[in-house]
Amino acid sequence: MSENKKIRLVIADDHSVFRAGLKLLLQMNDDMEVVGEVADTAGILEEVQRQQPDVLILDLTMPGGSTLPYIETLRRDVPGTRIIVLSMHDDLGLVRAALASGASGYVVKAAADTEVAAAIRAVASGKIFVDLDLDPSQVGTLLVAEKETSTDDKKGPLKSLSAREKTVFLQLAKGYTNQEIADELDLSVKTVETYRGRIGVKLGLRSRADFVRFAVELGLMGPGNY
Repeated sequence: MSENKKIRLVIADDHSVFRAGLKLLLQMNDDMEVVGEVADTAGILEEVQRQQPDVLILDLTMPGGSTLPYIETLRRDVPGTRIIVLSMHDDLGLVRAALASGASGYVVKAAADTEVAAAIRAVASGKIFVDLDLDPSQVGTLLVAEKETSTDDKKGPLKSLSAREKTVFLQLAKGYTNQEIADELDLSVKTVETYRGRIGVKLGLRSRADFVRFAVELGLMGPGNY
């Protein structure tokens, strides 16, 4: 970004009061300009293509469902726009999913008033920004400058899992017990527990609630997915 050029922003969030407050907050910064707003998933791609903003601030959940599936499309069709995900959840698994899908930043809504401007400047300059109070060993290489890779090279949220791990992940998210999964897949309970541990490490998930929430955010738990 040049010294005099403002960072052009589009805000996608279905809560009008939050959106208005965030817009007001951002426009207090001399180097930022909000050029568009979106209130549901249906209008995201059209508005971003029309405005070609430097940064899209994207609510993780909007009318129409999770916005994670839209990120890869946005990065492919509007590659000049960086994406910051806003979420209610302080969750490493969701951070991994958002960044793996192509987002450059992740900010928890509760901290948006203090962190979002810093996140915008960071991603606009080509860096990754994650607003989470995590042990550095958990984050690994997430907080490094973003490589200039094509969208085709980016891995989807579940690409790190083997076919069997994906199956176990979905069974866990749907509420099946370890014993039920073992019976269904003709495995021992110990083997299922091993798979669960591997999946948890790969996706940054801990409790069964984490598995459920993660699957919901990825759009894997709606009608037609059972």
